[in-house]
Amino acid sequence: MLETILLALASVLFRSANSVFDRLSFGLRNQSITLINFLNNFVPFLLLLAGGAVLGKQEGLAAALGDVRLIFFALSVQAVGYAFSYGFRHLTVAQVNIASRVGDILIPFSILLCGGVVGWRDYLFAAALSGCSLVLGQGGGSSRKLLLVPGLWIALALIVQSLCGELFFQGQGAVGTDLGTVTALMFWRSMLCLLLLPLGFRTHPPASMLAVVLDARMQLHALFRALFTVAAQVTFMLALAGGHRVVVWPILNSSTLVSVGLAGLFLKERPARREMVTVAAIICLSLLKGSL
Repeated sequence: MLETILLALASVLFRSANSVFDRLSFGLRNQSITLINFLNNFVPFLLLLAGGAVLGKQEGLAAALGDVRLIFFALSVQAVGYAFSYGFRHLTVAQVNIASRVGDILIPFSILLCGGVVGWRDYLFAAALSGCSLVLGQGGGSSRKLLLVPGLWIALALIVQSLCGELFFQGQGAVGTDLGTVTALMFWRSMLCLLLLPLGFRTHPPASMLAVVLDARMQLHALFRALFTVAAQVTFMLALAGGHRVVVWPILNSSTLVSVGLAGLFLKERPARREMVTVAAIICLSLLKGSL
Protein backbone atom coordinates (compact mmCIF):
# COMPACT_ATOMS: atom_id res chain seq x y z
CA MET A 1 0.00 0.00 0.00
CA LEU A 2 2.93 2.36 0.62
CA GLU A 3 3.73 2.58 -3.08
CA THR A 4 0.12 3.44 -3.86
CA ILE A 5 0.07 6.16 -1.22
CA LEU A 6 3.35 7.62 -2.49
CA LEU A 7 1.87 7.76 -5.99
CA ALA A 8 -1.21 9.51 -4.59
CA LEU A 9 0.95 12.05 -2.73
CA ALA A 10 2.96 12.69 -5.90
CA SER A 11 -0.25 13.30 -7.83
CA VAL A 12 -1.37 15.70 -5.11
CA LEU A 13 1.85 17.68 -5.44
CA PHE A 14 1.52 18.00 -9.22
CA ARG A 15 -2.19 18.84 -9.05
CA SER A 16 -1.60 21.43 -6.34
CA ALA A 17 0.92 23.17 -8.55
CA ASN A 18 -1.66 23.17 -11.33
CA SER A 19 -4.24 24.75 -9.02
CA VAL A 20 -1.88 27.65 -8.42
CA PHE A 21 -1.23 27.97 -12.17
CA ASP A 22 -4.98 28.01 -12.85
CA ARG A 23 -5.64 30.72 -10.29
CA LEU A 24 -2.93 32.82 -11.87
CA SER A 25 -4.45 32.30 -15.31
CA PHE A 26 -8.19 32.85 -14.87
CA GLY A 27 -8.06 34.51 -11.46
CA LEU A 28 -5.34 37.13 -11.34
CA ARG A 29 -5.26 37.52 -15.14
CA ASN A 30 -9.05 37.31 -15.57
CA GLN A 31 -8.95 34.70 -18.31
CA SER A 32 -11.83 32.52 -19.46
CA ILE A 33 -12.31 29.39 -17.35
CA THR A 34 -13.61 27.49 -20.38
CA LEU A 35 -10.55 28.34 -22.46
CA ILE A 36 -8.08 27.58 -19.67
CA ASN A 37 -9.72 24.23 -18.97
CA PHE A 38 -9.59 23.31 -22.66
CA LEU A 39 -5.90 24.18 -22.94
CA ASN A 40 -5.15 22.43 -19.66
CA ASN A 41 -6.47 19.17 -21.13
CA PHE A 42 -5.81 19.40 -24.87
CA VAL A 43 -2.11 20.29 -24.64
CA PRO A 44 -1.39 17.38 -22.25
CA PHE A 45 -3.38 15.10 -24.58
CA LEU A 46 -1.13 16.12 -27.48
CA LEU A 47 1.98 15.51 -25.36
CA LEU A 48 0.74 12.07 -24.32
CA LEU A 49 -0.21 11.20 -27.89
CA ALA A 50 3.20 12.25 -29.19
CA GLY A 51 5.03 10.56 -26.33
CA GLY A 52 3.14 7.33 -26.82
CA ALA A 53 3.88 7.34 -30.56
CA VAL A 54 7.58 7.85 -29.94
CA LEU A 55 7.77 5.19 -27.23
CA GLY A 56 5.42 2.80 -29.00
CA LYS A 57 3.19 2.59 -25.93
CA GLN A 58 -0.24 3.32 -27.40
CA GLU A 59 -1.42 -0.23 -28.13
CA GLY A 60 -4.46 0.12 -25.89
CA LEU A 61 -5.47 3.60 -27.04
CA ALA A 62 -8.15 2.55 -29.53
CA ALA A 63 -9.83 0.21 -27.05
CA ALA A 64 -9.63 2.80 -24.26
CA LEU A 65 -11.22 5.48 -26.44
CA GLY A 66 -14.25 3.25 -26.93
CA ASP A 67 -14.57 2.16 -23.30
CA VAL A 68 -17.84 3.64 -22.05
CA ARG A 69 -16.73 3.29 -18.42
CA LEU A 70 -13.60 5.30 -19.14
CA ILE A 71 -15.62 7.95 -20.97
CA PHE A 72 -17.89 8.49 -17.98
CA PHE A 73 -14.92 8.47 -15.62
CA ALA A 74 -13.10 11.05 -17.76
CA LEU A 75 -16.18 13.28 -17.85
CA SER A 76 -16.58 13.00 -14.08
CA VAL A 77 -12.90 13.89 -13.52
CA GLN A 78 -13.32 16.97 -15.66
CA ALA A 79 -16.55 17.86 -13.84
CA VAL A 80 -14.51 17.91 -10.63
CA GLY A 81 -12.10 20.28 -12.33
CA TYR A 82 -14.95 22.63 -13.24
CA ALA A 83 -16.40 22.41 -9.74
CA PHE A 84 -13.06 23.35 -8.17
CA SER A 85 -12.58 26.15 -10.70
CA TYR A 86 -15.97 27.51 -9.72
CA GLY A 87 -15.06 27.16 -6.06
CA PHE A 88 -11.76 29.00 -6.45
CA ARG A 89 -13.59 31.97 -8.00
CA HIS A 90 -15.81 32.35 -4.95
CA LEU A 91 -13.86 30.91 -2.02
CA THR A 92 -10.38 30.77 -0.55
CA VAL A 93 -8.25 27.66 -0.92
CA ALA A 94 -9.00 26.66 2.68
CA GLN A 95 -12.76 27.00 2.14
CA VAL A 96 -12.64 24.92 -1.03
CA ASN A 97 -10.79 22.27 0.96
CA ILE A 98 -13.54 22.21 3.61
CA ALA A 99 -16.19 21.73 0.93
CA SER A 100 -14.27 18.85 -0.64
CA ARG A 101 -14.14 16.97 2.66
CA VAL A 102 -17.90 16.54 2.66
CA GLY A 103 -17.43 14.42 -0.43
CA ASP A 104 -14.61 12.46 1.17
CA ILE A 105 -16.85 11.31 4.02
CA LEU A 106 -19.45 10.03 1.52
CA ILE A 107 -17.09 8.49 -1.06
CA PRO A 108 -16.80 5.11 0.79
CA PHE A 109 -20.58 4.72 0.46
CA SER A 110 -20.34 5.11 -3.31
CA ILE A 111 -17.69 2.37 -3.30
CA LEU A 112 -20.04 0.14 -1.30
CA LEU A 113 -22.80 0.93 -3.78
CA CYS A 114 -20.61 -0.52 -6.55
CA GLY A 115 -20.01 -3.71 -4.59
CA GLY A 116 -16.63 -2.70 -3.22
CA VAL A 117 -15.32 -3.45 0.26
CA VAL A 118 -14.76 -0.69 2.81
CA GLY A 119 -12.79 -1.64 5.90
CA TRP A 120 -13.49 0.27 9.09
CA ARG A 121 -9.79 1.13 9.49
CA ASP A 122 -9.73 2.63 6.01
CA TYR A 123 -12.85 4.64 6.72
CA LEU A 124 -11.34 5.92 9.98
CA PHE A 125 -8.31 7.03 7.98
CA ALA A 126 -10.54 8.99 5.58
CA ALA A 127 -12.34 10.53 8.54
CA ALA A 128 -9.02 11.50 10.16
CA LEU A 129 -7.91 13.32 7.03
CA SER A 130 -11.22 15.14 6.89
CA GLY A 131 -10.86 16.09 10.55
CA CYS A 132 -7.47 17.64 9.85
CA SER A 133 -9.04 19.64 7.05
CA LEU A 134 -11.72 20.99 9.37
CA VAL A 135 -8.94 22.29 11.62
CA LEU A 136 -7.49 23.99 8.56
CA GLY A 137 -10.76 25.77 7.85
CA GLN A 138 -11.27 27.37 11.24
CA GLY A 139 -11.60 31.11 11.06
CA GLY A 140 -12.40 31.18 7.34
CA GLY A 141 -14.38 34.36 7.72
CA SER A 142 -17.08 33.72 5.09
CA SER A 143 -20.74 33.08 5.73
CA ARG A 144 -22.18 29.60 5.41
CA LYS A 145 -24.50 30.86 2.67
CA LEU A 146 -21.51 31.86 0.55
CA LEU A 147 -19.94 28.46 1.06
CA LEU A 148 -23.08 26.42 0.43
CA VAL A 149 -23.52 26.48 -3.36
CA PRO A 150 -19.86 25.99 -4.38
CA GLY A 151 -19.48 23.45 -1.59
CA LEU A 152 -22.43 21.38 -2.80
CA TRP A 153 -21.12 21.35 -6.37
CA ILE A 154 -17.66 20.25 -5.24
CA ALA A 155 -18.97 17.52 -2.93
CA LEU A 156 -21.39 16.18 -5.55
CA ALA A 157 -18.72 16.18 -8.26
CA LEU A 158 -16.30 14.26 -6.02
CA ILE A 159 -18.91 11.63 -5.17
CA VAL A 160 -19.86 11.10 -8.84
CA GLN A 161 -16.15 10.90 -9.75
CA SER A 162 -15.53 8.19 -7.17
CA LEU A 163 -18.61 6.29 -8.34
CA CYS A 164 -17.51 6.38 -12.00
CA GLY A 165 -13.95 5.56 -11.00
CA GLU A 166 -15.05 2.51 -9.03
CA LEU A 167 -17.09 1.24 -11.97
CA PHE A 168 -14.06 1.66 -14.22
CA PHE A 169 -11.30 0.25 -12.00
CA GLN A 170 -13.15 -2.44 -10.05
CA GLY A 171 -11.94 -5.92 -10.90
CA GLN A 172 -9.81 -4.75 -13.82
CA GLY A 173 -6.34 -5.49 -12.42
CA ALA A 174 -3.71 -3.29 -14.03
CA VAL A 175 -6.16 -1.32 -16.16
CA GLY A 176 -5.43 2.37 -16.09
CA THR A 177 -1.69 1.93 -15.80
CA ASP A 178 -0.90 2.00 -19.53
CA LEU A 179 -0.18 5.18 -21.43
CA GLY A 180 -3.02 4.56 -23.89
CA THR A 181 -5.61 4.67 -21.11
CA VAL A 182 -4.26 7.96 -19.73
CA THR A 183 -4.18 9.42 -23.25
CA ALA A 184 -7.81 8.40 -23.82
CA LEU A 185 -8.77 9.94 -20.48
CA MET A 186 -7.24 13.27 -21.50
CA PHE A 187 -8.90 13.07 -24.94
CA TRP A 188 -12.40 12.78 -23.50
CA ARG A 189 -11.70 15.49 -20.94
CA SER A 190 -10.60 17.71 -23.83
CA MET A 191 -13.77 16.95 -25.79
CA LEU A 192 -15.97 17.99 -22.89
CA CYS A 193 -13.99 21.22 -22.54
CA LEU A 194 -14.29 21.85 -26.28
CA LEU A 195 -18.04 21.30 -26.11
CA LEU A 196 -18.37 23.82 -23.29
CA LEU A 197 -15.93 26.33 -24.78
CA PRO A 198 -18.68 28.52 -26.39
CA LEU A 199 -20.14 29.17 -22.93
CA GLY A 200 -17.23 31.52 -22.34
CA PHE A 201 -18.01 33.64 -25.41
CA ARG A 202 -20.41 35.83 -23.42
CA THR A 203 -17.63 37.35 -21.36
CA HIS A 204 -14.64 36.49 -23.55
CA PRO A 205 -15.34 36.78 -27.31
CA PRO A 206 -13.56 34.32 -29.64
CA ALA A 207 -11.18 37.05 -30.80
CA SER A 208 -9.97 37.65 -27.25
CA MET A 209 -9.58 33.90 -26.66
CA LEU A 210 -7.54 33.61 -29.85
CA ALA A 211 -5.32 36.45 -28.67
CA VAL A 212 -4.71 34.55 -25.45
CA VAL A 213 -3.81 31.36 -27.34
CA LEU A 214 -1.38 33.27 -29.57
CA ASP A 215 0.25 35.04 -26.64
CA ALA A 216 3.80 33.71 -26.16
CA ARG A 217 3.56 33.98 -22.38
CA MET A 218 0.35 31.99 -22.34
CA GLN A 219 1.84 29.34 -24.64
CA LEU A 220 4.76 28.89 -22.27
CA HIS A 221 2.37 28.68 -19.34
CA ALA A 222 0.22 26.05 -21.12
CA LEU A 223 3.25 23.93 -22.02
CA PHE A 224 4.74 24.14 -18.53
CA ARG A 225 1.41 23.26 -16.94
CA ALA A 226 0.90 20.41 -19.41
CA LEU A 227 4.05 18.71 -18.13
CA PHE A 228 2.67 18.83 -14.59
CA THR A 229 -0.71 17.59 -15.82
CA VAL A 230 0.82 14.58 -17.56
CA ALA A 231 2.71 13.67 -14.38
CA ALA A 232 -0.39 14.26 -12.25
CA GLN A 233 -2.66 12.13 -14.44
CA VAL A 234 -0.23 9.23 -14.74
CA THR A 235 0.31 9.06 -10.96
CA PHE A 236 -3.45 9.66 -10.42
CA MET A 237 -4.37 6.61 -12.50
CA LEU A 238 -1.61 4.45 -11.05
CA ALA A 239 -2.69 5.28 -7.50
CA LEU A 240 -6.34 4.44 -8.19
CA ALA A 241 -5.44 1.26 -10.04
CA GLY A 242 -3.60 0.09 -6.92
CA GLY A 243 -6.89 -1.05 -5.41
CA HIS A 244 -6.93 0.90 -2.12
CA ARG A 245 -9.37 3.58 -3.29
CA VAL A 246 -11.02 4.15 0.10
CA VAL A 247 -7.61 5.34 1.30
CA VAL A 248 -6.44 6.92 -1.95
CA TRP A 249 -9.39 9.21 -2.69
CA PRO A 250 -9.05 11.36 0.47
CA ILE A 251 -5.34 11.78 -0.26
CA LEU A 252 -5.97 12.73 -3.88
CA ASN A 253 -8.60 15.23 -2.77
CA SER A 254 -6.06 16.92 -0.50
CA SER A 255 -4.46 18.89 -3.34
CA THR A 256 -5.98 22.11 -2.02
CA LEU A 257 -4.11 21.53 1.24
CA VAL A 258 -0.75 21.49 -0.48
CA SER A 259 -1.77 24.39 -2.71
CA VAL A 260 -2.13 26.48 0.45
CA GLY A 261 1.63 26.31 0.86
CA LEU A 262 2.27 26.89 -2.83
CA ALA A 263 -0.07 29.85 -2.83
CA GLY A 264 2.07 31.39 -0.11
CA LEU A 265 5.03 31.21 -2.48
CA PHE A 266 3.45 32.27 -5.76
CA LEU A 267 0.28 34.23 -4.90
CA LYS A 268 1.74 36.19 -1.97
CA GLU A 269 -0.80 34.68 0.40
CA ARG A 270 0.27 34.02 3.97
CA PRO A 271 -0.94 30.64 5.23
CA ALA A 272 -1.45 30.44 8.97
CA ARG A 273 0.77 28.19 11.04
CA ARG A 274 -2.13 25.83 11.75
CA GLU A 275 -2.62 25.41 7.99
CA MET A 276 0.96 24.29 7.46
CA VAL A 277 0.71 21.99 10.50
CA THR A 278 -2.39 20.44 8.94
CA VAL A 279 -0.56 19.84 5.67
CA ALA A 280 2.21 18.09 7.59
CA ALA A 281 -0.37 16.03 9.50
CA ILE A 282 -2.01 14.86 6.28
CA ILE A 283 1.32 13.73 4.87
CA CYS A 284 2.33 12.00 8.11
CA LEU A 285 -1.00 10.21 8.43
CA SER A 286 -0.76 9.03 4.83
CA LEU A 287 2.77 7.69 5.26
CA LEU A 288 1.83 6.05 8.55
CA LYS A 289 -1.15 4.34 6.91
CA GLY A 290 1.09 3.12 4.11
CA SER A 291 3.65 1.64 6.50
CA LEU A 292 1.12 -0.31 8.57
